[in-house]
Amino acid sequence: MQLLKTFCLGLAALTAATAEHVKFQLRNGQLPARAVNLGGWLVAEHWMTGSSPIWNGVPDDVANQGEFATMKHLGHGNGDWRFEQHRANWITEGDIREIASRGLNAVRVPIGYWIMGYDPADWSNHEEYKIFAPGALKYLDTLINNWAARHNVAVIVSLHAHKGSQNGRDHSAAPDSGKKYWSKYAENIENSVAWAKFIAGRYKDSDAFLGLNLMNKPEYDTDPNVVRSYFERAYREIRATGNDCVLITSPMLNEQNPGSMANFMNFPAFYNVWHDWHPYFVWGYDGKNEEQLIDAVKQYGRTNLAPWTGNWLFLGEWSMASPGSAPFRDDAQFRRYGQTLLDVFQGAHQGWSYWSWKVSGDENGKNGWSMRNMLRNGHLRL
Repeated sequence: MQLLKTFCLGLAALTAATAEHVKFQLRNGQLPARAVNLGGWLVAEHWMTGSSPIWNGVPDDVANQGEFATMKHLGHGNGDWRFEQHRANWITEGDIREIASRGLNAVRVPIGYWIMGYDPADWSNHEEYKIFAPGALKYLDTLINNWAARHNVAVIVSLHAHKGSQNGRDHSAAPDSGKKYWSKYAENIENSVAWAKFIAGRYKDSDAFLGLNLMNKPEYDTDPNVVRSYFERAYREIRATGNDCVLITSPMLNEQNPGSMANFMNFPAFYNVWHDWHPYFVWGYDGKNEEQLIDAVKQYGRTNLAPWTGNWLFLGEWSMASPGSAPFRDDAQFRRYGQTLLDVFQGAHQGWSYWSWKVSGDENGKNGWSMRNMLRNGHLRL
C-alpha cells in the first residue's frame, strides 16, 4: 500500500510538473515567447564563435563557408574532436539556468540535417552527411529532455541547414558556397520531410519541446512554390502521427512583409502554425543616425506588424546590432533603442527570439549580437 501511495504521489507530482511547463502556455497562445537563439552551437558559424577550437588553423575563406567546408578541410581525424569540444562548451546548463533567471521563457536552437546521422533519401549516393562531425544529437537530447525541462524553458528547434542548402549561406552549411540546390532535387525535399518528422517524433512527448521552425531563411533562386509545398507536406505528415507541436513557416528572405503568405496555412484548416520574420536594423540602414534608426523601428511596427493578418507572427531573430552610422556610444541612448525594439515587437502575437545568446569576446565591451552581454550590462531590460 505504501509503495502504491508513493507511486501515486510521484505520478501526481510528475503530472503537475508537466502541466505547469511554460511550453503549454506558449503553444496555446496564452503567452508570447520571450526567447533567445542558441546560435553557433549545433550549427557553427565562424563569425560569432571565433574563440572555438574548431577554427584553429582553418583559413578564413574556408571557415566562413560553414561546417561542410570546414570539415572537408579538417577531415574526421582532426575535426571530430574539435566539434565535440565546441558542442560540450559553447552552451551548457549554466547558460539555460541564466536564460531562465533573466525572465526568458524559450530558446530557439539551430540544427543541421546531418544531426540524424544518416540520409533517408540519398538517392544520388553522394553521402554528404558523412562529411559532418557526428555526435550533435546527444546535445539536443540533453537540452530538450534535461536542461530546458528542469529550468522551465521551452525549445523551438530551427531546421537551419537543409540538404543542398536553401540559401547558400554558412549557416546552412552550403556544400557549394553561395549555391542553393535544395529545391532543385527531389531527394533534398524528401530528406527535409523525413528530418522534420524525425525531430518532431523524437521529442513529441518531451515536456519542453515547443515545436519546429520548418526552414530558416529560404532565398531565391530556391523555388518558393517548392518551399510552400514542403511546409504543407511536413504539416500533414507530422499531424498524422498525432503530434500537435507548433510548426513555423518562413517566407522568402526578401518577402518578410504583410503581402506575403498572409493567406497560407491558416486556421482552422491548419492549427498551431506560426509565421516567422527576422527584423534586423543593421543591414539596409547604412547612413541612418541613431534617431533615424529608432524612427525606422517605430515605422516597422506601423507598416509591417500592425497590418499583418496571417498566422500568429513570431520574430525568430533580431538583435541590437546597428550600422556604423548609428554607433550608440551613449548608454542611455542605446537603452532607448533596445526599449523601442521591445515595445514595437509587442505587435508580434507570438513574441520573439533574440540573435543570439552569446558571441566570442562578449565578456567585455558592448556587443549588440550578444543578448547576455546586453542583459548583464543593463543595455536591454526585459
